[in-house]
Amino acid sequence: MLGRLESRPYIFSRPTVCIARSMARKVLVPEVVEPDEALPPDLRALRRFARLMDEAFPIPGTRKRFGVDAALGLIPVVGDVIASLMALWIVFGALRHRVPMRKVLRMLVNILLDAAVGAVPVFGDIFDFLFEENMMNLQILLKYRDRKRPPRSASQIAGVATLIVAVVLGFTILLALSVIAAVLALIRNR
Repeated sequence: MLGRLESRPYIFSRPTVCIARSMARKVLVPEVVEPDEALPPDLRALRRFARLMDEAFPIPGTRKRFGVDAALGLIPVVGDVIASLMALWIVFGALRHRVPMRKVLRMLVNILLDAAVGAVPVFGDIFDFLFEENMMNLQILLKYRDRKRPPRSASQIAGVATLIVAVVLGFTILLALSVIAAVLALIRNR
């Protein structure tokens, strides 16, 4: 049995802590990740997109990686707006693959949290490097998608997708305007 598990490339082990004894030890719990070949083409594209946005480039000397999302966060004001709108592609994939609405709302919270904290100068840039909302949202999509029913068409999700874009765009523009107003107030009070 163990030999079969080791031969499959899509089964990974994730360490968790077992506190059953006085001395904590690590127990390996298998976490099944679907190989790219088993996923529909649109989900393979979303997986590549999430990696590009959050894990495209290694930081030398560490095991940490960053992506286009963190690089866009370095652009004052508009970088977080652009990154938030790009991150919606995974949310649209979740709508298409019938992820429960509660989980879609969690994905939106991840995007809005990244935009809100990312708008804070310096701290927000550090947060952008550490918070990988695209990878988290992809994991939610892959875990909660409805495999029994066919995906919805673009026309079936267009109304909800338009509403989501309007909400995220409105939030990020309001956030950008508030950052600009705060900077102008600081300059004026100098």
